[in-house]
Amino acid sequence: MNIVLLKNRSDDFPIIIQQKQILKYAHHHDVIIDTTEIENSDPALELEERKEFKGFLRSLSKYDHIIIFDLFTFSRNVEELVKIFECLLTRSISVHIADVNVCIHVDSKPLVLLDLLVKQRELNKKLDKEKTQGRPKGRMSKSKFDTYRPQVIELLENRTSISEIAKILQVSRTSLKDYVNSRGLKELVKAKITLLQSSQKQPLSLTKSNVDKECSLIKQPTDQTEGIHYELQ
Repeated sequence: MNIVLLKNRSDDFPIIIQQKQILKYAHHHDVIIDTTEIENSDPALELEERKEFKGFLRSLSKYDHIIIFDLFTFSRNVEELVKIFECLLTRSISVHIADVNVCIHVDSKPLVLLDLLVKQRELNKKLDKEKTQGRPKGRMSKSKFDTYRPQVIELLENRTSISEIAKILQVSRTSLKDYVNSRGLKELVKAKITLLQSSQKQPLSLTKSNVDKECSLIKQPTDQTEGIHYELQ
C-alpha cells in the first residue's frame, strides 16, 4: 500500500506546500496514493512518547510504501530518525521523501541514508542557532480539543460544519473554530482528499504478505547503529 503521511507543522512548509510536492513526486514516479494519514504529535519528542505516531508505525505492513514531504515529518532528532528507519527497514517498508526526490528501501546504499541524516543534523544546528538569536519557530501548545482531533477530522471529511461538530461534541463553537483554524485542520482534510483524488497513475508493484504489525523496536530499545548497519549492508 502507498501511504502519504502529512504533518501539521508551524514552520515554512505548510500543508499546501507538502501536498504540491508530494503530488509532483507521485506523478513523476507513477505512484498511485492509496491512503493518506495525518500525524500531529510533536516531532521533538522521543519515539516512545509519541503514542499516535507509534500507532501509525504498528499499522504498517511489510512492503508498504510511505510518502513524506521531508524527514521532519518523522522527527527532527537524528537519533530518533535512526530508530524509525530501523523499524521500517526491518519490515522492508520503503520511504519516499518527496522534497529531495529520494526513496530509502532495504537495498539502498548506506551512504544515501547517511547523507540525509547528516544534512538533517546540519539543518538542526542552523535552527538551533536561529533560536538562540531570537528567531525561534512557533510550536503548537496543547489543547483540550486534541483528544477530539481524529473525530473532528473525520467529521470535516464528511463536510460537517463547525457548528454541527460543536453540537455533536457538546463544546463551544467559537473555541472549536479557533482550534480548527490554529491547527489547520481544514487544510489537512482538503490536502488529504486532493492527494487521493489527484494521483491517477498505475501503482507501484507491491508484494503483500502477512507479518506481525508490532514493531519490536518500539516495544524495547535496541542498539540503533547496529540495526541500521545490518539492514543497509
